[in-house]
Amino acid sequence: MEFWAERTVSPVDGRVGWTVVDDGYVEHDRAATWLRALLDARGLSVGTARAYAGRLALYLTWAASAEVDPVAPEVDELAAFARWLERTPSRKHRPGRGRRRPAQPAVSVLSTARSAATVEGILAAVVEFVRFAASRGWCDPAAADRLSSRVELRFVPSGWDRGERTGRPVVNRRVVRRRRHERPPATLTADQVGALVDACANVRDRFTVEALYATGLLAELCGLHLADLHLVPTATHLGCKVAGAHLHVVRREGNENGALAKSAWPRAVPVTKALVLCHDAYRLERDEVAEAAESDYLLVNLWRAPLGRALAPDAVERLFVRLSARVGFRARPHMLRHSFASEVALATKDPALVKELLGHASVASTDVYLHARWDDMRAAVDGHPRARERGS
Repeated sequence: MEFWAERTVSPVDGRVGWTVVDDGYVEHDRAATWLRALLDARGLSVGTARAYAGRLALYLTWAASAEVDPVAPEVDELAAFARWLERTPSRKHRPGRGRRRPAQPAVSVLSTARSAATVEGILAAVVEFVRFAASRGWCDPAAADRLSSRVELRFVPSGWDRGERTGRPVVNRRVVRRRRHERPPATLTADQVGALVDACANVRDRFTVEALYATGLLAELCGLHLADLHLVPTATHLGCKVAGAHLHVVRREGNENGALAKSAWPRAVPVTKALVLCHDAYRLERDEVAEAAESDYLLVNLWRAPLGRALAPDAVERLFVRLSARVGFRARPHMLRHSFASEVALATKDPALVKELLGHASVASTDVYLHARWDDMRAAVDGHPRARERGS
């Protein structure tokens, strides 16, 4: 039996969420309860719930095949799950209509199917699910206590395991952590962003690309209302004490396009004069459409029905698929966010500043943007005292 993440829409208020179903589209009650708690109690975004639903679906699929109690796994069972993740190809690469077919058991994967960072992220979601299960009385609290610290798993190379050529995993008591090699996030250069802008067919799309690159927003951009934009030197007349041109990112549960701010806490993001000029050009085109002029959303449908309706985050994703085909390289909205964050981190060396701009809950999430670049390493070596002495 396989489990899958599925998108849900409330018939009452239209709220979007995520759940987990089996091959017969029967909902997994405990998974659904946990995912609702992530959205309602913890205030996480729909995008985060989607990621957790996919991770939990993988775990439930493995647990069903391995005959493991999913709410009370042992440490060695999680170690086996980690090994399975490394060897089993991702289901998202299966062809469309056959995506829900089980993988071919005769096919063995020689290379690692998932990176250590991906495996660790999936394991972290599983640990959270088990802790939630313990809090609801679905399992003995001791099951969660066993996973109270980061799970650590070491693999002994073949021939080093007490003389046996088994390469079996050696599991520490409290459990499953992988050795990670941090890779910098995928980014785009300024020239590549310029190529994307040039490939846009209209002012709205150009503004969208420029705004993603200049602010680091994602779906939050689709959730902006006109009232959130303070693109003037001072907005004191509006009761805002933030100086300079900026925009406010506010989480709104009732956005008609389902766009939800990443953080539950509102934040202000400064914008450049260049983005203000790009916005002004877009607004001239936007407000020529009567339905759009009546809308309070910043990004709206201008050419397709329903006119004036808030642009959905999925529409922005599809825009980048089309742009990628035109420019000849892969580009996605997340890459512009990473580019923005990496450039701010490189210029300021301040992770706290990057955290605030991106709306991260923890400064630890910004560490990946403080990666060293080759040019920086070369300059550091060339500037070493011994290097200067030899060059003089």
